[in-house]
Amino acid sequence: MSKVILRNGTVLAYDENSASIKVLRRASVVVEGDRIAAILDADSSKDNNHSEAEIVDVTGHIVAPGLVNTHCHMWQTAYRTLGPDITLAQYFSWGPKDVYIGSLEGYIEGINAGVTSFLEHAHNNWQEQVVENGLKAAQDSGARIWWCYHPFDRDNFPLDEQYRILKNLKSETRNSGDLVRFGLAMDGLDSMSDGSIQQAKQLARELEAEALTAHYLGGPWPFAQHLPELAAEHEIEDLKIPFVWSHAGFVSSKDIDLLRQHDQHISITPESEMHYGHGQDTSRFIHDQASLGIDTQWTFSGDILLQARLWLQYVRGHQSTEILKRGHIPNQTPMSVMDAFLLATRNGGRALHRDDIGVLKVGAKADIVCFDGRSPNMLGWTDPVAAVVLHSNIADIKHVMIGGQFRKRNGKLILKSGNWEEMSVQFTETAQRIQQAFRVPPPLPESIWGKHEFEDVPNVSASRLEH
Repeated sequence: MSKVILRNGTVLAYDENSASIKVLRRASVVVEGDRIAAILDADSSKDNNHSEAEIVDVTGHIVAPGLVNTHCHMWQTAYRTLGPDITLAQYFSWGPKDVYIGSLEGYIEGINAGVTSFLEHAHNNWQEQVVENGLKAAQDSGARIWWCYHPFDRDNFPLDEQYRILKNLKSETRNSGDLVRFGLAMDGLDSMSDGSIQQAKQLARELEAEALTAHYLGGPWPFAQHLPELAAEHEIEDLKIPFVWSHAGFVSSKDIDLLRQHDQHISITPESEMHYGHGQDTSRFIHDQASLGIDTQWTFSGDILLQARLWLQYVRGHQSTEILKRGHIPNQTPMSVMDAFLLATRNGGRALHRDDIGVLKVGAKADIVCFDGRSPNMLGWTDPVAAVVLHSNIADIKHVMIGGQFRKRNGKLILKSGNWEEMSVQFTETAQRIQQAFRVPPPLPESIWGKHEFEDVPNVSASRLEH
């Protein structure tokens, strides 16, 4: 069994008693196989017993748990920069291509940014090959992935055929290691018949699904309404499978009660919800059952820490503005950097019902990220959590370990499959071809889904025509 010691760093260990981070300075993390075997403080002499281990000096580094992305659609990465100004209504009309290379590059981007675990909402569901390619990309990425396929009945690809393929893929991958695990996306609960919902539940059992997920918008959106209530009516919680609802910007007080009662979680995707105009109103009231996701990585960065920072400052700004509009002055900040850090790490593990993901503690998976605290933008820190949340960037991430294997070392990616030069050429060719075909988004209809009228959005351009 391989053994690695990350020696002499500032370790952000998880303290079960306080459900928070305990900072250990000049500490070492001992990795054996795919797990953390020990965390040794500066005064411990135990690391002298590990003479056979590989020693990695992380002096000056902040050693953090791997980040967790609980909502993404990786096949779309090849559309990158194609839709910098589109809205959610326009997004629904676009079609997908080249699933494998898009998904693989998306996972690698995440790993480069310190993301070690992903909950993939895989809606690449229009033919057998793209289903298989999406899963293969997950397997080839070297990341820890809960791969939640989204069945959708199509004329040329009926549900029965999709179910058969999924069961075969599950059988073929059963003994391929524990990094990629099957799950199921359950969009459309509000439009599915009772029989269809029972069929989906049975499929989840047969796939031995380890996660369920669904989009949940609420508010004025004409779909995905009151979904936690519908899930409870159909006793989805009886499956005893983690359920993550993505976005949840208009989650109601009744929904919040149900989520806590059934230990279901939400995935807030701040940049997506601002970019597309999903709306974000109430999900800040259930931070104890919330985590963070990226959503569509082709429209913005795959950096979960950026999402944590955006969400932290959005909540601070939103709450403070409400008080200011009432003529009062805020007397404290409503959200701490520790809250933001936990949303990006520990809460992702909690969403998946895993106490060994998103944490540094003995027995946890060895998913570890090392930040160089001596970089120009981090130098001088005293609070390591604040340094990571507020001041770090991707260039500061020197090492990324997933299941005890380095996937980034000394700032260089180490791919599980293939090499970066060949993959980057292939991805660039794919992206250029696809983007040329889909350069102009389709026009909007007179109303969306035949129910909601559009309204002109005031332009707040930073440019000014000279007269």
